[in-house]
Amino acid sequence: MKARKVKNAYMKKKDPLFVRESLLNAAFELAATKGMADVTVNKVSELADVTKGAFFHHFDSKETLVMELMQMLLTRLDKQFDRLMAEEENSDGCFTRAYIRAAFSEGAPERKLWGALLSLMASKGQVWRIWDSWLSERLNRHSKTDSRIELRVVRLAADGVWLERIMNARSKNLKGLEKYLVEMTRIR
Repeated sequence: MKARKVKNAYMKKKDPLFVRESLLNAAFELAATKGMADVTVNKVSELADVTKGAFFHHFDSKETLVMELMQMLLTRLDKQFDRLMAEEENSDGCFTRAYIRAAFSEGAPERKLWGALLSLMASKGQVWRIWDSWLSERLNRHSKTDSRIELRVVRLAADGVWLERIMNARSKNLKGLEKYLVEMTRIR
């Protein structure tokens, strides 16, 4: 999540999309690395290198910023899921397998994304409803392929792995567990 470079402060003022993107990126970075307690107007503005006035020009409150950040993260997650599902040969259970693979993804950007999501969902407010809405919409969209109760159980197990990994617990044999959960999606 990198913002475009702007040469100087004067040009930054002339590029409101850059400022908005910088604020969202700063909030993402703080949520992912420090938690929601550090996502304050002051800290976000400081990290984005803009004034508090610029913050309030783009977002009427911290809550508005957080809701928009959640939407941005879910858009990124959508892209990851779509890419993972496109790699599937068998459509039965394809959303659940993408869910598992995303939960087990090893890269730092993915881990940061999931960390920020967890931080946002654990915070006060209505953010969890955005997640619930996103997940419900995805499950509805894939109801023909992913509505079996066994697949829900597998997704809940993947949630447990995701939570454990976000908390930086050192689990052993996660690849074996990932393979096992993926295989469970194929059992009828």
